[in-house]
Amino acid sequence: MIESIDTAPAVEVLQRIFVEDALAEIDQVPQEQLEAVYAEVWERVVRQDFAGALGPLLFLVVHDPYEFRFQFSYGLCLQQEGRVADAARHYGLAWMLDPSDPACAYRLGECHAALGDRDAAAEAFETAIALCAAPRLNADVRLAAEGALQKLRA
Repeated sequence: MIESIDTAPAVEVLQRIFVEDALAEIDQVPQEQLEAVYAEVWERVVRQDFAGALGPLLFLVVHDPYEFRFQFSYGLCLQQEGRVADAARHYGLAWMLDPSDPACAYRLGECHAALGDRDAAAEAFETAIALCAAPRLNADVRLAAEGALQKLRA
């Protein structure tokens, strides 16, 4: 015989998630701990240990999916590991969190180009260029986006 299961705690957690509480708040993971994990992850990214950064980044995006840096960094590592479609999803999430970031638009463009969606790639590269309107603002991103757009249109 199946006994009745108390689902109230699970329902309460789901309700909190759907009203935009992050898992970190529900699990009560202190922001300082998330920041410490991110600092360690970023050291791995700098060393180009993208595979080693994926696990801790997954922890971060699960516990605080509304943090741009976590989504962008996870996308970056996925992209570097050749998981372009997955990277595009996380860049897309990051883009929704901060549509003013030219590097995110550029990386999203790279993913679209790699996936064969030339129109979406061109739009993302054009957006990255537009977001770098000031000559010295994100000059490296602007140059990369201009080069990628030129290559795409050739």
